[in-house]
Amino acid sequence: MRGLARGLAALAVAGGFAWLAACGSSTPPGPLNVSLKGNYTLTTFTLAGQAQPFTSGALALTDSEYAVDIVFPQGTLPEIVDSGTYTATDSGGFSETSRLNGLQISGTYTMVNNLLTVSATEQGVPVTQGWQKQ
Repeated sequence: MRGLARGLAALAVAGGFAWLAACGSSTPPGPLNVSLKGNYTLTTFTLAGQAQPFTSGALALTDSEYAVDIVFPQGTLPEIVDSGTYTATDSGGFSETSRLNGLQISGTYTMVNNLLTVSATEQGVPVTQGWQKQ
């Protein structure tokens, strides 16, 4: 779960950015018509279909790198802090690789009205994150 939550998180997500599922995207990477570059604030974090409480969440994306920090209330999930590289496609696929542990994750994303939604499956558990672009 840490991988997707950190990735895009996030994407990625986590990611994969969170944060945060298989290696590589099924769609070949290419230039994006939509820029994901920027700073984001976490708006939703869903694990296995259940909304999870969180204290804060920040995601920073460059054209090819991510950094994420998600804090959960004490006694729930551990804090997720990670950084790494990612690729994303215009068709909504992404893949990311953590610098901290080498974990590779892929999934899907959408960007609508500056809201980045990232979905992936990690260890059989679906994770979805919503990120508001600043």
